Amino acid sequence: MANTLEELPLYSKVLEFCDAVTAILTRPALRRDRHLWGQIDDANDSIDSNMQEGFEQPTDAAFAHYVFVAKGSTAEVRTRLRRAQLKGHITLEELQPIEAQGESLGKMMGGFIKYLLASGFTDRGRHAVAPRPPKRASPRHKQRRPIPDP
Repeated sequence: MANTLEELPLYSKVLEFCDAVTAILTRPALRRDRHLWGQIDDANDSIDSNMQEGFEQPTDAAFAHYVFVAKGSTAEVRTRLRRAQLKGHITLEELQPIEAQGESLGKMMGGFIKYLLASGFTDRGRHAVAPRPPKRASPRHKQRRPIPDP
């Protein structure tokens, strides 16, 4: 099991995709469409953020949920980039490689989700808290006085 998110091969692919999207977001024509630009930027940020947040979850099932959300954000980025291409903000040549990269990433995420759900780990050790020692009874409570009979 990976001790850090960076150890997961999937995460390096997430970063590559997010960096490629960020490069597209610098296009002046796309920046002028503030609403669309903001939607793409937010969805792109959501991919990495959900991977990070999910990795900190105590179970693999919980982590899988966050990877599923990140997968959805990947699809949203691809959809909104297609919209940007239709509006003429980016070219088809700019769109095609990043769309293929996003599709591949989505498939990898789907496989990872299946793995996490099948693993069934319920304590990923991310939030393990050492158990507290049992409370010791105070001497006062050790010697209880008998209740007098009426």
